Amino acid sequence: MTLQISISLETKEKLIRAWGPEVILKCSCGERPSHSMWGQYGSGSCPVCKQRCEMTLYEWGVATDGS
Repeated sequence: MTLQISISLETKEKLIRAWGPEVILKCSCGERPSHSMWGQYGSGSCPVCKQRCEMTLYEWGVATDGS
């Protein structure tokens, strides 16, 4: 997988603190970058089809400020 999304280091750290590590959610309608959502039980849901997704740890946020 080669997904990379440009994001500031500060924003990346805030998202990880609030929602957990970066992951990829995969279901029958595709693959989407997300966070592990610490408070959820089991796998996350697809924002499009609402199916439970297979979750893979994957760092997709790339810091744009050189850090």
